[in-house]
Amino acid sequence: MFLKRIEISGFKSFARKTVLEFSGSSGGFPITAIVGPNGSGKSNVADAIRWAIGEQSAKHLRGKKGEDVIFAGTDKKARLGSASVSLFFENKDKRIPIEYEEVTVTRRLFRSGESEYLLNGARVRLLDITDLLARASIGRDSYSVITQGMSDAVLSASPAERRIFLEEAAGVKQYRLEKERAIRKLESTKQNIAQVEALLREIEPHLKHLRKQAERASRGQELEKTLRTKQERRFSFLRKKYRAERANFFREKEIMEERIRTLEERVQKIHEELSFESQRSTDETPRKKSEEENRLARENLYQLERELALLLGRIETEEERRKPRTVTESVPVDRTFVRSILEEIRVHQEKLIDRISHVESLEELQELRELARVVATRLFELHEQAGKDSIVTTHTVSLSPEEKEKSDEHLRLLISKQGHTQGERDRLKERIAENERLLERFAADMEQSRKKFFELERSSREAEHQLSNEKERASEWKVRMARVEVREEDLAAEIFEELHVVPDELPPLPAEDDEIDPEKLERDILRLKVELEHIGGIDKTVVEECEETEKRFSFLTSESEDLKRAVESLRSVIREMETKTETAFESAWKEVNKEFDRYFKIIFGGGSASLRKRELSRSLGENTDETGVSEGDRFTGEAGEDSDFGEREAGIDIVATPPGKRIANLSMLSGGERSLVALALLFAIISHNPPPFAVLDEVEAALDESNSKRFGDLLRELSQKTQFVAITHNRETMRRAALLYGVTMGDDGISKVLSVRLDDVEKEGTFSL
Repeated sequence: MFLKRIEISGFKSFARKTVLEFSGSSGGFPITAIVGPNGSGKSNVADAIRWAIGEQSAKHLRGKKGEDVIFAGTDKKARLGSASVSLFFENKDKRIPIEYEEVTVTRRLFRSGESEYLLNGARVRLLDITDLLARASIGRDSYSVITQGMSDAVLSASPAERRIFLEEAAGVKQYRLEKERAIRKLESTKQNIAQVEALLREIEPHLKHLRKQAERASRGQELEKTLRTKQERRFSFLRKKYRAERANFFREKEIMEERIRTLEERVQKIHEELSFESQRSTDETPRKKSEEENRLARENLYQLERELALLLGRIETEEERRKPRTVTESVPVDRTFVRSILEEIRVHQEKLIDRISHVESLEELQELRELARVVATRLFELHEQAGKDSIVTTHTVSLSPEEKEKSDEHLRLLISKQGHTQGERDRLKERIAENERLLERFAADMEQSRKKFFELERSSREAEHQLSNEKERASEWKVRMARVEVREEDLAAEIFEELHVVPDELPPLPAEDDEIDPEKLERDILRLKVELEHIGGIDKTVVEECEETEKRFSFLTSESEDLKRAVESLRSVIREMETKTETAFESAWKEVNKEFDRYFKIIFGGGSASLRKRELSRSLGENTDETGVSEGDRFTGEAGEDSDFGEREAGIDIVATPPGKRIANLSMLSGGERSLVALALLFAIISHNPPPFAVLDEVEAALDESNSKRFGDLLRELSQKTQFVAITHNRETMRRAALLYGVTMGDDGISKVLSVRLDDVEKEGTFSL
C-alpha cells in the first residue's frame, strides 16, 4: 500500500487544483522531495495531508480557526468558498480493510462551516475514516506526518505522550480507540444508572399511595363499567326494536308506494285511452277524407272512360286509313296519255329484249313468255282505247312507305296510351272499392269505440276509488312513522345524556340478548346508580396515573437491569482491549528499543540509547485521538474495579548518551543532537512498523552536512519499507530523491508546482519541466 496521488484545491495557498503524483512498488518506494523557497507554500502540502486524514485542531494546521485552511484571497485573486483535499491510496494488499484496490479519501470544507468526508465518492463520517486509516497505521497523531517541530516535541513530551507515539508503532491505535470509546460509554452508562435509581427512589413512595387510591377507583370503575354495559344492552335492545319497527314501516311504505304507483299508472293509462277513444268517436276526418277521395276518384274514372273511348275511335280510324282502296277515275285519251302508255310498253320491251339475250333455263324462258304477254296485252288495250275521248280507269291506292312508317308510329303511340289509360282506370276502380271497404270498417270501428269508451269510464271510476283508499292509508302510515321517529329521538337524547355517545357508537347487541327484559335491566341500572352514589366521586385520572406510574416504574427497573448488564459488558471490552494493547505494546517496545539503539549508534558513530518504561497512573478520561475529549484531561474514577482501568500503564523515558559524554537528561543535548536523537527514534519506529507513507517536513533542517548524508543514507535504506515524501531545503536529501517537486509562489499569492524526475536526468542528462 502506498500514496499514489494528492489532489489539492482551494487549500491555503493552493487556490487552483494541484495534483502531485507519487510512485511505488513491491521492491521499494522512490523518495519524493518537495522543495521551494521559504513562504512558497511547500509545507501546506504536509498540512493538506494531515487535514485530509482527520486533523481537527486549527493550531496544528498553523491556523486560528477552521476556515483558515480555505484560500483567503489576494489582491489579484478573490477568496474561495471551499477547500478540498483528496488522497489516493494503492490498496492491492488490502491494508485498508475494504474491497477496493484503490481507495480515495476526500475532505471538503465550505466557508459556511459545512464539511464532508468522502470514501471513494460516498459520504461517510469522520469516525469511519479514522477507524479505517487507524487499521493501516495512518492517523493525525501517528508518525505518518512529521511536521516542523514535531521531532523535537517527542523529546519534550511527557512519558505518557511518548507511550502514545510508541503505540502507533505497535499498531494498537484501534484497540486504544475502542477502549476509550468503551470507557466513555461506561461513564455515560453509570451516570444513566444513577439517574434511573434516583428516579426509582422518587417514584416508589408515590406509587404506593396511588395503588391505594386506584383500588377504590377500580371498584367504582367496575360498577361504572357494569352500569354502562347494562345501559348499552338496554339502549341497544330498544334501538334495535325501534329500528325493526321502522324497517317494517318502510316495508309497508314500499308496498303502499308500489300500489299507489301502480294505481296511478293504471288511472293515467285509462285516461289516455279515454282521451283517445273520445277523439276517435268525434273525429270524422278519416271518413270525410275517404268519401272525398271516392268522389274525386269517380270523377277521374269518368274522365278516363271518355279518354279511352276517344282513343279507341282514333285507333279504328288509323287502321282504316292503313288498308288499300280502289280508286275509279276518268282519264282523257290524249297525247300525253298515249305517250305514257307507250313509254311503259317500251320499258317492258327493253327489259324483255335484255332478258332474252341472257336466258339460260326453261324457267327463265317461261318468265319471258309472261312478260311478252304483258307487252301484247298493253298494246291491245292501247289499240282499243285509241280514238276515244276519255276512259274510266280503276286502280288500288296504298300508302307510301314513308306514310306507312308514320302511320305505324302513330298507331303504336295510340295503343300505348290506350294501355296506360286502361291501367289508370283499373287502379281507380280498385281504389274506389278499397275506400268503400274502409268506410264500412270505419262505421264498424265507430260503434266499437263507443262501447269501449263507456267501459273505460266505468274502469276509471273504480281505479280512482282504489287510489283514494291507498292515499288515505299512506297518510295514516305517516302518522305512525312520526311516532316511531319521536321515540327514536327521545332514545338518542337519553343515550347521549347517559353515555355521552351517539346511537351509532353503541356496541352491537349479541344474538343471545335478542330476548331480554328491558324492565329488569332498568331496575338493575337504578340499583347500580345508587351504589355509585354511595362510593362517591371517582377521579378517573387516578387509575390512569397509577397505571402509567406502574409502567414507568417497571420500565425504569428493566432499564436499570439492562444498564447494569451493559456496564459488565463494557468492563469486559475494556479489559480485553487493555490486554491486547499491553501485549502488542510490550513486543513493540522491545523491538523499537533495540532499533533505537542501533540507529543511534549509526547516526552518532557510537554511544548508547534506550527506551525505559516508567510506571505511571493514567486516568480513564485521558484522550489522545479523534474522540473529542481534549488531551491531558484528568479523570478520577469512582471507587471500585473501574478505578483500576489504565492505572498500571507504563510511560516511556528516553535515555541517550552520545559517545564521550555523560548526559543526565535530554535537555543537556544541543539542538542538532536533539534532532539526531529524535530522528533515531523515528527511524526505529518506522523500521519496526513501516507506515504506508511518511511525510517529513524539514525534520533535518538542524543537521550539518555530514549528518545530513547519514540522514539521507538511512532514508534511502528505509525507503525499501515505506514511502517517503520529504519537504526539505537539504541538498543531500534532494540528491537521494527520485522525484522532485518544486513549489513557487508568484505575485498573485498562489502556489504552483513543477516536477522533475531525477531518474530520467541520470539516464539522459536532460529533463523537462
